Amino acid sequence: MDSMRMAAAGSFALWKPCCRCGETALGWDRIAGKPYCPACQEAIVQGDGDPLVEQTQRRPCTACRTVGSVTVQTFPLKSSHPLEMDLCPEHLRGLLGRKLAVQAYSQLRRQLSQLGLDVREVFLLHEAFYDARGRARQPAGEPE
Repeated sequence: MDSMRMAAAGSFALWKPCCRCGETALGWDRIAGKPYCPACQEAIVQGDGDPLVEQTQRRPCTACRTVGSVTVQTFPLKSSHPLEMDLCPEHLRGLLGRKLAVQAYSQLRRQLSQLGLDVREVFLLHEAFYDARGRARQPAGEPE
């Protein structure tokens, strides 16, 4: 199984409420199969919400190939199927916190390209958060 792939038809559900706040929308990001709205993701990163605790699976991380990852699903711009990425805890925190290291960002960009996608099509990777070289522009602050 590739560590970055488009989700198979029928492997995801739409209009599921956020597992934390209960808000419903067409397609929230999913982390380990649980839907999270952007506000609850931000609360996790900022330390204002309960920490994200999920068991890792024996799959390699998309960014670093370390075994032990959690599957993240996110809808690319104008896509009816989510993108799935297996991310280790470090790179999951980096993705949610908009502060991936340049090397990890570049690896995700390469793999997206192989799927015919651009980083501009993935919300947490687009140009408002990273410059053309992959440097974080708006990293989330560390929890206090």
